[in-house]
Amino acid sequence: MTRERNWTVLFIGGASGVGKSSLAYEIAGYYGVNVLEVDDIQIAVKAVTTRDRFPAIHYWETGVSWFDMGVDGNVKWLTDVSKELIPALGELVNRHIEDQVPIIIEGDFLDPEFTQSFDRPEVRSIFISETDVDQIIQNYLSREGGERQQFRAEVSVAYNKQITEACEQYRIKLLNARPWDTLLERAMKSIE
Repeated sequence: MTRERNWTVLFIGGASGVGKSSLAYEIAGYYGVNVLEVDDIQIAVKAVTTRDRFPAIHYWETGVSWFDMGVDGNVKWLTDVSKELIPALGELVNRHIEDQVPIIIEGDFLDPEFTQSFDRPEVRSIFISETDVDQIIQNYLSREGGERQQFRAEVSVAYNKQITEACEQYRIKLLNARPWDTLLERAMKSIE
């Protein structure tokens, strides 16, 4: 059953471990649409490009350790990859608008300014925020298992701060991830 919606492209952005993917798949299930994960686009772009053309996407090939880059260096890398992906994502969005094929595009590598650049009512964006390092660590543990990922969570919180500032600047809807049990309802209201 296809439900009525007033968008063709829905961006769901935010830092790692905040619940973007879970929310995206819940909304996709409700509307009967597909989800495109920006991580998959980043992998595809990396496979068919070189470091000369896309230095951020190919950055880890240099052998540098993400721990050595520190939190700020990792946030810069996330931002740089987001910028490098804009042309590819833009073409995908334009195709979905032209063909009127609905899609949810979710991921860490969504630049807030880019998501607002379409200035079309059929393109919507929301970003999810989580500011608590311990909550993000718990989210990683429940999703992936393994060890506590303190540093990764610190990067996520720092990136979240940058995303929050951009959302405020561009008047993009920013939803707190918690309380989780109301996130879907709050997200649905924000895109109606």
